[in-house]
Amino acid sequence: MKFLVFITTESGEQHWQGQADSLIEAQTKALASIDAYKKTISDTSVCCQWHWQYNPELGNTEHCNNCGNPVYWFGEEYYCPECAQRLQLKEFNEQLYTHRTSV
Repeated sequence: MKFLVFITTESGEQHWQGQADSLIEAQTKALASIDAYKKTISDTSVCCQWHWQYNPELGNTEHCNNCGNPVYWFGEEYYCPECAQRLQLKEFNEQLYTHRTSV
């Protein structure tokens, strides 16, 4: 899976984007990649497939194919924070989870 992790440091927010087999592994890699005295993970999202969905106030907006929640664009890919939260819960409970299947 591909992850995007935002990390808050004393000099501002930085990000890590890369592959990992689990959310825990992604966050570990992200923290190791940032050279800072104090660092805190502020957000983690997982790369997702998406679809357009009509929103009366905003027009068409992007939503995750897996969970249906809004996603955001970063670089040339879309990321879902909701699926990352679900993944974190599953990993915490030591259950297997694949992002490409229904939750």
